Amino acid sequence: KPVGPEDMGATAVYELDTEKEKDAQAIFERSQKIQEELRGKEDDKIYRGINNYQKYVKPKDTSMGNASSGMVRKGPIRAPEHLRATVRWDYQPDICKDYKETGFCGFGDSCKFLHDRSDYKHGWQIERELDEGRYGVNDEENYEVSSDEEDMPFKCFICRSSFKNPVVTKCRHYFCESCALQHYRKSQRCYVCDKQTNGVFNPAKELMAKLEKHKGEEEEEQQQHSDHGEDP
Repeated sequence: KPVGPEDMGATAVYELDTEKEKDAQAIFERSQKIQEELRGKEDDKIYRGINNYQKYVKPKDTSMGNASSGMVRKGPIRAPEHLRATVRWDYQPDICKDYKETGFCGFGDSCKFLHDRSDYKHGWQIERELDEGRYGVNDEENYEVSSDEEDMPFKCFICRSSFKNPVVTKCRHYFCESCALQHYRKSQRCYVCDKQTNGVFNPAKELMAKLEKHKGEEEEEQQQHSDHGEDP
């Protein structure tokens, strides 16, 4: 059985304020009722409390006389006794999809969605990982800023093959030397970002070192595989 009332709290009572039977409005209404009963009768010398002295003149067209009609009330306004909230859980993050994926949005500053390129997990995703016991286990999923070394490509943008004498432009794009010169004959702009290169192509020493390192790692792996294959 769920905790709480079976009607989902529809009849729950708000008990923080003064009780209805003891607040200023209830006292005033009781006083009005007693005044109606005593009207036209002689004083019977009975004390009925400080709020219930007999009044011989009926107040009209005043807040005191109209305090039980419409929205006019005596004393503090009563808070609603029964409270019920309708809640909508919105799992849709109002983040601009175009800006998040490409870094560009056609609406610019007038876009109604948040321009944020960070990666976050929703609460339900974190709870699911906690329940399954895999939260924080895989470090590869940690969103870390990649180094410049990781941003270097392994293939030429033009020929889509492995680099041969790689060169780099001022806009940090890498090409084979022959591919870059061949494209320069057609256009002086960068093949990737269309920026002006001014004919400047520098040797990509960092990329060469990375390719050599990668090549050495591949040779070591092949050698290890061949050694394992020779073992009986």
